Amino acid sequence: MLTFLRPALALTALPLAACVPTAAPGWLIAPADPTVAVRAPRSSPVTAGVARYDVVDPKDWRDLNRAVTPKSGSGGMEDMDHSRMPGMNMPGTGGKRDTGGR
Repeated sequence: MLTFLRPALALTALPLAACVPTAAPGWLIAPADPTVAVRAPRSSPVTAGVARYDVVDPKDWRDLNRAVTPKSGSGGMEDMDHSRMPGMNMPGTGGKRDTGGR
C-alpha cells in the first residue's frame, strides 16, 4: 500500500507546484509610503462615560411592578378585531374562537 501511495502523492504534487508563482507580487513586498498622512494619536480617560451607581434603600416590590406594568389603553390586543385574524374563526367551531388549547 505504501509503495502505491508515494508515486500517487508525487504525481499530485507536481501539477500543483507548477501553479505556485516564482516571485512575490510587487505590491506585497513594496516598502511603506512615508508620505501618507497619519492621524495623531490621542488619549482619553479610562473612566469617561462611566455612570456612578450608589447603594440605595430597597423599594417596595409592588411599586416596582406597577412602574413597569403597561398602562391600560397603551396597546396590546384589547382593541383588535379578532374576527379578521387568521385562524381565530375556524369553520366548524360554531362561531367560537380558536383558543389553541387542545
